[in-house]
Amino acid sequence: MNPTADEVERRLRAASGLSDLSPGRRLDAKIDLSPAGVERRLRTASELLDACADLAAFQELRGR
Repeated sequence: MNPTADEVERRLRAASGLSDLSPGRRLDAKIDLSPAGVERRLRTASELLDACADLAAFQELRGR
């Protein structure tokens, strides 16, 4: 069941109301785009992909 545009807007507004984007916390929501930060996220994504492939292979062996 796909949510309506009004439902999506209501959920986004509710989430926005719970967020703290005060000046002291605003940078906490930023993504680290330094070379080390990007490399860290790429490594994590690669490890997750490997784990998913291992799980899929395991399920295949078990006949699922």
